[in-house]
Amino acid sequence: MYDLIILGGGPAGQAAAVYAIGKQINFLMIYKALGGRVGEKIMVRSEEDVSVGHILVHFESVDPVEKEDRLVGTEAVHLFESQVMSQKGHILKDQVTSVNHKDGIFEVGTERNGVQKSRALIIATGGREQPLNIPGEELLVRGLGYQSATHAEKLAGKTAAVIGVTERALHGVAELAQTTRHAYLITPEPVKPTVPIVQALRQRPDVEILEGYEVKEARGSTHVEQLIVVKQGETRQLDVDAAFVAHALIPHSDLVKHLVETDPDGFIKINERNGTSLPGLYAAGEVTTAFGREVLIAIGEGARAALSAHDYLLAQPVTK
Repeated sequence: MYDLIILGGGPAGQAAAVYAIGKQINFLMIYKALGGRVGEKIMVRSEEDVSVGHILVHFESVDPVEKEDRLVGTEAVHLFESQVMSQKGHILKDQVTSVNHKDGIFEVGTERNGVQKSRALIIATGGREQPLNIPGEELLVRGLGYQSATHAEKLAGKTAAVIGVTERALHGVAELAQTTRHAYLITPEPVKPTVPIVQALRQRPDVEILEGYEVKEARGSTHVEQLIVVKQGETRQLDVDAAFVAHALIPHSDLVKHLVETDPDGFIKINERNGTSLPGLYAAGEVTTAFGREVLIAIGEGARAALSAHDYLLAQPVTK
């Protein structure tokens, strides 16, 4: 049996694992894929028609151009990944099928490796965005919250679009607008006029908010070049150099909904120490109610969850 099991291979999960390594905690990290949803490759229209802003966490090989385009946060996760992968016997690539709690012990069921047990558990399973289900969706970029500032630099003088009405979408448009020639915010729902950032966006001549519009198609060859949007039968064609999806997340919390409190949207409720309503179970990253979809924030959340789990373990009676 382990002292701690960490579910998830993204920034929060890896940060928790690195903390556990430093404290010599007997841990197991179970992950489906390392790196999480840190970022995607963005292709923009340019004279050379080359890729820019190539931000990945897991690299088989790194060339100088790709390395220069990494974010500080993703570089940190890449270093974490190397350290975590060196921990033989403490990492397990598998699909988790169930999580139960009995007599103070967590039982984690997996597809290929049976049930793994621990005295404490960290959930860092992240979330997913609902697909648009439109032609050309593969040309759109997700994960804007992780890299909007870097994209703003790469899209200087170009045109960008953000699809969504979340707080992340609003902040993303505002950051992109600092350098882009023109930015669109496309949302099928009305934006709240009382939100300060909305008021600021409406005053910018280089930002156009398309309320009530739905994206029906993304067109382009290797990168998005046009978006087809529709509102009450009216169709518009937007020429863009990049387009981002920033819809609300669906948290991967189903495994523990029967054990902890969640909000109406399924996000796990946590306190200031990343604790949940069940003692010994902690959560970090996008699966929680904590605000912020930045790599550095996820790293901090994961480390704090591991710190809290460690304190919990130290306070438990010694068993032999």
